[in-house]
Amino acid sequence: MALLFLCLIFGTGRTQKIEAADTETDQAAAAQDELLAELDFDAIQQEVDSLLSSQQFSFAGTVRSLLQDGDPFRTFRAGNAVLSCVKTAFLAQKGLMKELFLLVLAGAVLGSFSSLFEGKQVRDASFYMVYLLALALILKNFQSSGENLKAVITSLVAFMRILTPSYYLAAAAAGGASSAVMFYQMLLLVILAVEKLLLALVLPMIHIYLLIALVNDLSGEEILSHMTELLETCVNGLLKSSLGVLVGMQMIRNLIAPALDSLRQMALWRTAEMIPGIGNAVNAVTELVAGSAVLIRNCFGVTAMLVLLAAGMVPAVQLLVSGLSFRLLAAAAQPVSDKRIAGCLAAAGKGYAMLLRLLLTVEVLFLLTIAILAGTFS
Repeated sequence: MALLFLCLIFGTGRTQKIEAADTETDQAAAAQDELLAELDFDAIQQEVDSLLSSQQFSFAGTVRSLLQDGDPFRTFRAGNAVLSCVKTAFLAQKGLMKELFLLVLAGAVLGSFSSLFEGKQVRDASFYMVYLLALALILKNFQSSGENLKAVITSLVAFMRILTPSYYLAAAAAGGASSAVMFYQMLLLVILAVEKLLLALVLPMIHIYLLIALVNDLSGEEILSHMTELLETCVNGLLKSSLGVLVGMQMIRNLIAPALDSLRQMALWRTAEMIPGIGNAVNAVTELVAGSAVLIRNCFGVTAMLVLLAAGMVPAVQLLVSGLSFRLLAAAAQPVSDKRIAGCLAAAGKGYAMLLRLLLTVEVLFLLTIAILAGTFS
C-alpha cells in the first residue's frame, strides 16, 4: 500500500513536469507566431523572387524551418549548385575562348609567315589585325560582365533596404534597442559606401584599368605601365579600406550597444520580480518572450545571409571562371605568340579578378553587418 502511494506521488509529479514543459513549449510557439506575424515577409519575398529569379526560395518558410530544426544547411545545399554554376560558366565562356584561341593561332601563323618577308610592315600589320580583333572581343565581354555585376550589386542593395525594417523590428523585439539602432545606422552607411564609393568610383576605375592595360600592350612600349599599377593599387586600397573601416566601426560600436541593452533588460526583470504575487510569473513570461525574439532574430539573419550567398554565388563563379580562362589562355599563348597578345589576355584575367574582388567585398560587408548583430546576446 505504501509502495502504491509513493508511485502515485512520483507519477503525479512527473506528469505535472511533463504538462509544465508542454505548456512552456506551447507558450514559446505562440510567442514566436505572434512575433513572426509582425514582420513583413511579403515585401521581402518579392525582392527575393527578383533577386533569385532562377531559384525557388521561400524566405518565411526558411525562417520557420530554422526555428524548428536549426540546421541552415538542410535548406541551403551549395555543392550541387556550385558545380552547376561552374559548368554553366564554362559553357558561356566556351565560344569566346574558342574565338580568342583561333586568333592566337592565327597570330602565330601570320607571325611565322611574315618573318619570311623583309621589313616589319607585314609582321606589324598582321599583329595589329589580330590584336585589335582580340581587344574588341575582350572589351565587349568585359563590358557585359561589368554591367551584370552592377545589376547584381544594385539588387543586393535593394534587398538589404527591404530587409532593414523587419530585421530592425526583430532585433528591437529581442531586447536590443541600442543594437537595432546601431544596425540600422551602420547598414545605411554600408549601403551609402557601396553606392557612392564601390559602384560609382571603383567599378569605373576597373574598366579604365583594363583599357589602359590593353593600350599599353598595343604600343609595345611600357609607356602606361605606371598608370596601370597606380589604378590597381587604388582599387585594391579602396576595397580593403572600405572593408576594414566599416567592419571596424561596427565592431567598436558593438562593444557598447549590447552592454546598454543588457543593463536595461536586467533592470526590467528586477523590477518585474518585485511585483508582489505575480513577479515570478511575469519574469518567466518575459524571459520566454525575449528568448523567442532572440531566436527569431537570429533565424531571420541566417536566412538573409543564405539569400545573399545564393545571389552572389552565380556571378562570383562566372567571374572566377572567366578570370581563370583568360589566365590559362595567356599561359598557353605565351610560347607561340607575340608577348603583347599574351599580356593582353593576362590583363583581362586580372581585370576579372578585380571585378570578383569587388563583388566579394560587397558580399562580406553585408554578411558581416548581419552577423555582428545576430551574434549579439546569442
